[in-house]
Amino acid sequence: MMTTLEIPSVLSSSQRRCQVLLMLYLPDAAVTAQSIIAANGVDDAIARQDIAETRDEIQRYHRLDIVTHHDGCYRLEGSALNQRLCLLHWLRRSLRLCPHFVSHQFTPALKTALKQQGIARPLYDDANLRALINFCSRKLQRQFECRDVQFLQLYLQYCLIQHHRGNTPQFSPVQRSWTQSRGEYFTAQEIVRHWKRRVPQGTHGDEQLFLALLFMMLRTPDPALDKHQQDQRLRRAIVRMVARFRAQTGMNFSDEQGLTDQLYVHLAQALDRSLFEIGIDNSLRRRSIGFIHACYAPPKRRCMSWKPSLGCGSRMKR
Repeated sequence: MMTTLEIPSVLSSSQRRCQVLLMLYLPDAAVTAQSIIAANGVDDAIARQDIAETRDEIQRYHRLDIVTHHDGCYRLEGSALNQRLCLLHWLRRSLRLCPHFVSHQFTPALKTALKQQGIARPLYDDANLRALINFCSRKLQRQFECRDVQFLQLYLQYCLIQHHRGNTPQFSPVQRSWTQSRGEYFTAQEIVRHWKRRVPQGTHGDEQLFLALLFMMLRTPDPALDKHQQDQRLRRAIVRMVARFRAQTGMNFSDEQGLTDQLYVHLAQALDRSLFEIGIDNSLRRRSIGFIHACYAPPKRRCMSWKPSLGCGSRMKR
C-alpha cells in the first residue's frame, strides 16, 4: 500500500508576515533569519524580504520597529501600549490567515510561559477566561463570535505575561481622559471587580484602562444602538457638519440619514485610531483626500466626484 505524503501548501506573503510577527511576540523566543526560514518554508532572500515588509508595516501603522541585536536575533522595539495595539490587530488577522500556526506554535508557547513564570493558574485557565469573556459580553451587550472568543483568550493570556513582567501600557493625559469617558471604562471596572472575586490578586491601575481600550478597539459603532454620551456628541457634531455643508453649497443629499450614519461609523473608529496614534490605511487616506477635494471642486465637477469620493450610494440633487 502506497503512503501518500501531504505537501504543505505554499504560504502567501500575508500569511508569512503574520507568522513572522507572531514569532516576535512569543515570550523569550530567539527569532533569527534561520528560524523564520524554517517556520515559513522559504529561502533566505524571501525571509529577509518578509522581515523588511513586516517592519515597514508596523512602523507605518503602529510606531514600532524590528531591530537586529548583536546575537543576530530580531526583536520588537516600541512602547508597551503600541506593542499591545499592534498585536491586537495582527493576532486577529492571524486567526483568519494562519490559524494552524496560532494553534500549534503561538498558543503552546504562551501556555508554557504562563507556567514558567508562576502566574496563578485560575488567571489563565481556559474555562475561567471563557466565563470572563461571557461576562464581558453581557455587560457590553455584545455577542462575541467564536473567533473573537479565541482571540480574547489568547490576547488576555499575553497581557497577563506582560503585566507579570512589569510591561504595563502608559497613557498620555488625553488618552487617559478619553478612555475614562467611554462606556467601556465603566464596564472594565465591573470586569476587574468580578475577576478579583475569583482571584484576589492586585493589578496595575492602567491595566484596567487598557482593558477598556481593548473593548473600544473591538467595538463596531452602531448608529442605532450607541447611546453613550460621547456617541451622542459625535452624532450631533456630524449633523451640524452636514447642515453647514448644505447651507454653504445649496446641495441636498437624497439620503442624508444614511450619509450621517456612515460618517458616524467611520469617524467613531477614526477618533480612537487618531488618539492612540494608529496609522490609517492608505486607501482610506486617499478617499479622505478625495472627499476634501470634492468639497472645493467647481459645482458641476463636485456633483460628479462626490459619489466615488465617499464610497457610498448616496446621491445629491440640486
